[in-house]
Formats: sequence, structure tokens, C-alpha cells
Amino acid sequence: MTHDLEQRGARLSMRRRVLSLWRNVVWRRHLENDLDQELRSLRALLVDENKNRGMSQSEAERAATLELGRVESVKEQVRDARTGAGFETLLRDLRHGLRSLRKTPGFTLTVILTLAVGIGANTAIFTLLDAVLFKPLPLPAAHELVTLYERTPRGVPDAAGGTGRYLRFSYPRYERLQQALGPHGSLAAVTRSSRFLLRLPGSATPVPTRAQLVSGNFFSTLGISPARGRFLAEPDVRAERAVAVISDGMWKRAFGSADSALGQTFDVNGALVTVVGIAPRSFAGIWTDVETDLWLPLTLQSALHYDNNSSSYNAGDRSKPWVSEDRIAWLNLVGRVPGSNLVRATFLLETANRQGVADLASSFTDRQGRDDMLAHTLAVEPFARGFSGLRAQFSQVLLTLAAIVAVVLLVTCANVANLMLARAAGHAHDAAIRVSLGATRGQLIRQYMTESVMLSTLGGGIGLLGGVWVSATVARLVLNTTRSLPAVFNPDVRVTLFASGITLVMSMLFGLAPALRAAKLGRDLPLTATQQRSATRSTMKGMRPLVAVQFALSVAVVFAAVLLGRTLMNFVRLDPGFTVDRLVSATVDVTANGHAPDAWPALRDRLVAVVRDVPGVTSASVSTCGLLDNCTHSTSFRIEGAQEAGSAQENWVGPAYFATTGIPLVAGREFDAHDVASGARVAIVTQSIARRYFPGQNPIGRRLGDSQLDTEIVGVVGDARVVTLHVPPPPMIYFPIGQRGSPQAATETLDVRVAGEPTEIAPRVRDALRQAEPGLVLEGVAAMSARVTRDVGRERIVAYLAAGFAAIALFLASLGLYGTLSYAVAGRTREIGVRMALGAQWREVVGLVVRDAATVVAAGVAVGAVAAFVTVRWLSALLFDVTASDPLTNMIVLAVLVVVTILAAYLPARRAALVDPVIALRSV
Repeated sequence: MTHDLEQRGARLSMRRRVLSLWRNVVWRRHLENDLDQELRSLRALLVDENKNRGMSQSEAERAATLELGRVESVKEQVRDARTGAGFETLLRDLRHGLRSLRKTPGFTLTVILTLAVGIGANTAIFTLLDAVLFKPLPLPAAHELVTLYERTPRGVPDAAGGTGRYLRFSYPRYERLQQALGPHGSLAAVTRSSRFLLRLPGSATPVPTRAQLVSGNFFSTLGISPARGRFLAEPDVRAERAVAVISDGMWKRAFGSADSALGQTFDVNGALVTVVGIAPRSFAGIWTDVETDLWLPLTLQSALHYDNNSSSYNAGDRSKPWVSEDRIAWLNLVGRVPGSNLVRATFLLETANRQGVADLASSFTDRQGRDDMLAHTLAVEPFARGFSGLRAQFSQVLLTLAAIVAVVLLVTCANVANLMLARAAGHAHDAAIRVSLGATRGQLIRQYMTESVMLSTLGGGIGLLGGVWVSATVARLVLNTTRSLPAVFNPDVRVTLFASGITLVMSMLFGLAPALRAAKLGRDLPLTATQQRSATRSTMKGMRPLVAVQFALSVAVVFAAVLLGRTLMNFVRLDPGFTVDRLVSATVDVTANGHAPDAWPALRDRLVAVVRDVPGVTSASVSTCGLLDNCTHSTSFRIEGAQEAGSAQENWVGPAYFATTGIPLVAGREFDAHDVASGARVAIVTQSIARRYFPGQNPIGRRLGDSQLDTEIVGVVGDARVVTLHVPPPPMIYFPIGQRGSPQAATETLDVRVAGEPTEIAPRVRDALRQAEPGLVLEGVAAMSARVTRDVGRERIVAYLAAGFAAIALFLASLGLYGTLSYAVAGRTREIGVRMALGAQWREVVGLVVRDAATVVAAGVAVGAVAAFVTVRWLSALLFDVTASDPLTNMIVLAVLVVVTILAAYLPARRAALVDPVIALRSV
């Protein structure tokens, strides 16, 4: 009973407080009128009482005033006792802050834009960093997801963002691992998202789309439900009729969101498939930076001519369906394992994988290959973030940019703090008046902090909008797309919370010191000119260190930007080993044009002949891996007379390939039509292979091969960066493409040497190919210079962004220096006037200001130089052919700082030189 009464009393008390708050806030004007009336009535009663005691009217009024106290002070006490007094005080501070900021529009606009730049830059980079590194997949219980990979002796960066690992497995090995996992979890197999060609009913033109081949339990493992229809199941993997699941985006684009999409049949890479389900809007695959539109059973690999992202162990037969070949690794494995089962599941998977590795190693005839295979070990890794092709490529870049924008943010804080300090000193007179009228130190600090929060909120709002726009623009440049971005790049509540957080932190960082300074000036400052000049000098002591800090931070940023810029220039000037000028490339899809595989060799020859007849074309050839296309096919080989087996990259090329691409022929000859007609197996090797296996000898006529030494070396060519500019020239073995027969690769590349401007001839090549074969699917018909530009896209983006952020940091630092010098000149007007009256020349006055600037900048540069060298160690993974001790880099940084210092000091120095001694002395 007592407990119920207490609860009822608490509810009534809460209700009364809410009603009181509502009355005090909404009916504030009526309450103020009532308060005025009560005070007038009380004063009248006191006057009457005093008159009854025998006082005169004037004496009674004076005594009543003394007893009651100051009216405004009494009102403040009454207001402070009301419910909601804090809210009322906040509104009053906000109104006062708005009036104060409105009176100084130049200052307000400068601070807001400065904050917007700092907050916007950090928001933009955080949005990208969150999308690439941190944001989890939109899946139920994503923390239970895992991916499997093998640690290998020679690992490379992969889709999970790490090195020393190998992510692909064969289908038979996947089945063994899935069986070993048993009831402890679920394991699904999936290929990488690849480009397929789709022909809708009634349309003759194929449409490129992103698709994945998946196991029947893929969707159930991820734990999602279809928006319409059903997902793939295990029976679909074994069924004769091919089925597919489409994304919400494809459903809208291709079928207009019609329910009739279910049951529709269309052509995918020459195979007919039927739609059985539509994925939910939130799901676009497990590759976070690539949206997938189509999911198909992985047993369709052979029918769909899928031949991407695979490796062959010990010469696996790629012509057979891969689901039966244990020597071809092409599947990523994703599982769901509850946390309580993780240890047991990991043990079972590792045990099963060791047996699978041992079985595969037993098929190797050479000891090195067997030992390498046995060195593979299984690891289980969390998969909440999904796969990302950008993670390995841009992790270091984004972390570097995050560090740079964090420095820009600190420069922004220091700059705004300088402005606020100057403003606080300028308003010292007003602060002193408020103190004399009864304002407390806490009220002054609260008022200045309110203004800081208002400024940072406005700047943060603008910065959030600008940062989202910048991040979207950068993401489109990185992905090289004009389409809508993958959902992972969409800003969400995490981005908003981040922007809000740094806005709040910034308001405290740049607002607290000026607020304390303003309160001190308001309390201690006598309102005399001498004391005001003393306060000015005191304020200057606080502003100079902030400017020095800005320059110290800016030096590190500028140093990083120059190093990254020089890295970009080094890549642009790099000799790739082939001739970029006057070279055009065109990628042709060889499996999606409706021709049977056996017909492709003849069609290939016809297309090359058509291109050669285009006006302006001097030569043309074809290859399975285009230049700078990040295409690799690894192979192992033995060489006649050599004791050890070797490994190299292989490429299948047509006649005149080296003359067309400009890769120099060092010895021997190129391939010709006779090589295909004779049937004799021939190869051309690079100089690195010739130097290693035939030192001081002529390799022409020597033989190499895998199980048999059946291939004759007929030529040696120069080493070239054919994969990407970032990878040193790999050892390469070239084979005649005519000896390969039916195509296994999804694409082939036509390389065209032209006599004129490539940008003018490229459209002619495209038109000629389409006229010769209307159903041909072409990609990227463009000058090789454009491919070079794309290949260094990462370096270009990071260099441009770093340069932009460095320019912002330098501008803010120079703005801080300019403001400090201007404030110093204004505070020393009398001193300058006395100097000039005593005969000082304008050069001496200018030198006084410049020396002041140089002192501040030198202090910042001294500290910044140390930070710059630390920066180099952080950037080492992103640099190419440039070091911190490079004289040109240091000269550029020094020259930039000198120019910035001179520009910042020019106007204050000029103003000081134009001071009129007479006017300056009269103002004392």
C-alpha cells in the first residue's frame, strides 16, 4: 500500500513539474507581467510601511529600494527558482548569441566556412573509410559469418584486405569441408562477382550485368529471405532446368517491378535461365563495393563459359566442368558458425582441409610443387564486413587521408581559436560592462561557449552536406562509374554521429580557451587605454603559439602532399616497357556474342583483318591478357638443361603482337601464321627468363614445357609492366593464340597501332568492329594513355586529395598568421608611430612585421620538420621512387612556406608602413 502511494505521489509530482515547465516556457510573457506586478505591489507595501513609521515619501521609497534590492537581481533569483529555468537561460543565451554574431557577419561567415571545411573533409574521408573498412554487411547476425582462406608461402593482397592468404577453393574441396562442418554450422560457396551478358526476351542487344555463381545453400547461410518468390536451394544445383535469383535493382530496371518477372526466361551467356526469386532491396551481394544483380547455380559454370578468378594446380584440365576438377580453385567459401561452435568448427575444418591438401599434393610430380602445396594451412576469419576489392587497394590510402584531414581539423581548431581570442579581446570592454552590471564569470563563459556551439553547429551542418557530396564524388572516381553507388557508400546514422561528434569536440577545443580569456578580461580589465593595450599584448602571447602549431601541422601535410604528388609524376613518367603513344586497345567478349566456341578463332582472325583496314591503323594483333588489365595466368614450367622448375605468367598472343604493342624484340622472331599451320609448339620468353636460365647463352632453339619439353623458344622480348604499373615486370612466356583453339578466357584484347591521334581513330575502330559483327560485345575501346591514367587512378586521387587538403591547411595557417600580424599591427600602432616620428624608414617597419612573421613560422617549421619525417615512414607503402631526403621535395616544401609567409605578411606590413605618425600619436 505504501509503495503504491509513493508511486502515485511520484507520478503526481512529475505531472506537476511537467505542467510547471510548460507554463514557465509557453506562458513566459504572462509570468513576467505577473512578476512585475508582484514586485510593484511589494514595493508599494514597503513604502506604505515606511511612511507609517514616520518617514517622508522620498525616504520611504529609498528605504524600500534598499530593502528589496535591485529589481533585475530579484527577477533573476525568481527565474532561477522556476521549473525549466535552465531551458529559459539557454534560450536567452541563444538569443544573445544570435544578436552578437549577427553584428559581426564577416567574423561569423569566416568561422562557419572554416569549420565547414574542416568538418566536411573529415566527414568525407570517414564516409569512405567506414564504407571500405568498417561497415558490416546488412545481414542478420553478421557477427556469426566467417570466411575460409589458406595461408600460403607466397600470398598476395586479396579481397578480404590481407596478404599471405589464398581465398579460392575447388568444388570437391568445398564439398569435403561442408561435410566435415556438419551440424556445427553452414558453409556456402560463391564465385567473385563477374560480368555476364544478359539478353531479355524480345531484345537482341545483350546487357552487361554483374552475376555470381553460388551453391544452393548460399542464401540460407546468409540468413535472408526473398522479397518475392524463393531463393536457390540444393535441388536447383542438380536440376536440369537452370534457375536464377535477381536483385531488386535488376527487377526494377529490366522488368519494371512487375510480378510477372517470376517465371520469366532469358539468355545469360548463351544459357537459358528462369527467374525464381527476387532478393530484398537491402541485399546486393557480399562484395560491398560491387552490386550484384544475378545469382545462378555454380554447376552452370561450364554452360555459362565462366573462366574468371581461378587458379590451376598441377595443370588442371580447364576444359572440363570445374565442379569435378579438384585442381582448379575458383570458389570463395562463406559460412555461418554460432560463437559457441566456432572452436569446434575451426578444428573440424582444419582437419578436413589438411587431408584435402595432402590429396592434392600427391598429384604433383616435382618436389617443389608438392612442398608448396603441403605448406597451405586453413584459417577461419570473421566475415561481417564482406569481401571488398577496394579494401586491400585503398586501406592504407584512406588511413593516410584520414590522418591528413585530422591534421587539417586541428589546424582549423587553432585558426578558429585565434579568431575567437581576437574577438574576445575586442569585446573586453563589453565584457567588463556586463561584469559591472552583475554578470558572473560562469555566465560569461557560458555565453561564449554558447556562441562557439552555435558556430560549430552551423559549420558542422554545412560540412556534413559538403562531406557527403565529396565522398560520393571520390567514390565514383575510385569505382570509375557514373551509375548510382553501391549501398555501402550511402551515408547513414554512423556518418551523422561522427559529424556531430567532431562538431561538439571542435566547439570545446576552439571555444573554451577564448571563453576563459573573455571572462578574465571582463573581470580584471579596467576600462583604460593603457590596460587595453596590455590586454592586447597578453592576447598576442596566446595567438602566436596557435599560429606556430598551425604551421607545424601544415608542414607535415604539405610534405606528405609533395611526396604523393611526386609519386604520381614518377608513375606517369615511368617507362612500362611498351610504347603507350599511338596505341589503342579494345576488349572483346568472346563468349557472349552468340557464336559457338569453335567458331571464335576464325572470327578473331576476321576481326583483326577488319581493324587493319581501318584508315590510320598501321598494325593490329590480339591477346588473352590486355596490357595493364590486371590480368594474370600463372604457369609452372621446366627448361631443358635446368635442374629446377620455374614459374612465370603466360599470355597467348597473335602475330605482330610485339610490333603492335612496342615491346622490343631482343632476339629471334615473332609468331606468324606458319606457327599455327605447322602445329609445332613454340614460345617467346622475356629477358628475365633468358638471363636466369641461359646466362651468357643463346636461348633460341632451347625447349621448355610442363610434363614434356615440347615447346621451342623462338624469340626473346624485353621485360614490361604488362599487368599493372605497380607490379615490376614479371617473367613472361608468350604462346601463339592460334594454338590455343577455343577460347577459355571470357575476354580477349585487340591492340591497334595507329599513325594519327588515338582519340580520333578509336571511334573508327569501334565502328568497324560493330559493322563487321553487329552482335559483338565491346568494352573500353580507347587510347592506351587512358588505360595508363586509369591504372594510376589510386595515386592520382590520393595526390589530388592530399594536395587539396594541404592547400586548405596552408590557407588556414596563413589566415591565422595574417590575423595575428594584423592584430599585432593594430595593437602597436602607437609604437610604430613613435618609431616613424623618430626617423624609422618604411623598410624598417616592414622588416619589423616580417621578422615577427618569420619567427612564428620558423618555430612551427622546426616542429613540423620532425613530424614530416615521421609522416614519411607512414607513407612508405604509397611512395614510388621518392624519399624524404630528396632535395627537390625539400626545396618545394621550403619554397611553398616562404611564399605563404610573404603573402600572409604583405598586407599587415603594408598597413604598418602607411601608419601616419601624427594620427598615431594623437590617438594616445
